[in-house]
Amino acid sequence: MKPSLTLILVLMAGYLFSDDPLIVFFIDPTYAEYSGDAMLVCTPGGRHYVIDAGDRGYDPLWDCGEERVLPLLDSLGVTYLDGAVGTHPHSDHIGGLISVYETIPVVTAYDSGWPYGGSWTYETYLQSILNNGSDLVIPRRGDSLDWGPELTVEVLHPVDPMSPSNMNNSSIVLRLTYEEVSFLFTGDLETNGGEDIILAALSAGIIEDISADVLKVGHHGSFTSTCTQWLNKVNPSIAAICVGAGNPYGHPHSEVVNRLNGRNITIYRTDLDGTFYLSSDGDDVYCNTMPPDNGGPDPVNTFAVYPSPATTQATFSWNTDDGQNCGITVYNLNGEKVLDVQASGGVYIWNLSTGAGVASPGLYAAIFRTSGGEAFTEYFTISR
Repeated sequence: MKPSLTLILVLMAGYLFSDDPLIVFFIDPTYAEYSGDAMLVCTPGGRHYVIDAGDRGYDPLWDCGEERVLPLLDSLGVTYLDGAVGTHPHSDHIGGLISVYETIPVVTAYDSGWPYGGSWTYETYLQSILNNGSDLVIPRRGDSLDWGPELTVEVLHPVDPMSPSNMNNSSIVLRLTYEEVSFLFTGDLETNGGEDIILAALSAGIIEDISADVLKVGHHGSFTSTCTQWLNKVNPSIAAICVGAGNPYGHPHSEVVNRLNGRNITIYRTDLDGTFYLSSDGDDVYCNTMPPDNGGPDPVNTFAVYPSPATTQATFSWNTDDGQNCGITVYNLNGEKVLDVQASGGVYIWNLSTGAGVASPGLYAAIFRTSGGEAFTEYFTISR
């Protein structure tokens, strides 16, 4: 007997709020020529941390925090953050965090502590932390962050003194480990003055390990980062690149992509894949699917909506043997029905309209019931 619809939805929602798994969203920062980093970490213990939040610009007017990060939090039912990391003061990393701090409570703010003054955006960002009432923490190499007992979060960088001429190398670098799986978040760390400092500390025994299954590629895939020696020591199986599709810098650069491909590293890119997420049960890493769980829903099949830079529709398809029609019902993580239609022809195009607006970014369940008696469920992500 197949599990009931209610059970499926409860189990699906439970994935993000149970003791398993770890989920990391890599949020598409694309708009016009804007780029940046924006990530959401959902811990196995139910905590939520944002690492950077994309750009906030005025020509054209656009805010990644307001347009991408906050809607994703809303769709997941996240009403406050346990922490937010501003890896370094560049606008395409901390600009979107201003709206986040202005909108929801953030328990802990992690900042690089850049000591040389900053832009209007950086000053506004620091003021938004103060206004939010967050505890301000300035991490340094050797620190450990308390993101829950099931995780180990090590700070690999920065170290003092920082170079006044290279803000990228002030980036907070975090190695997050969940049982046997590690993620390495690198901000805009460059090879000269950044990666080489960490590699030297590793050689000297100051840092024990920098290996990671998932590498968030530094500086949006710029050739100034991700050198061969770095890849040798990190030795990732997956590379995640946060980058805007319309960025004017040519990121990611071919030198880095070729380097990753030469090591048979699987690459996921927000400029090509839109928003994507990686999940882990502590043993393996899964892309755009939840880890298998005894009694839980099956992993995601092939259907997904990953637009870049945006989408206005989603296409559903099913087997049309014997002329089968199909009932399609879509639910969000709160169990709310956002679409309920009868369709024919094997394909149905949904314009993301819910009757009360447009579907927000996040995870959804699509329930299919064909006239031939077939019933199945697919899980997918909408990002805008």
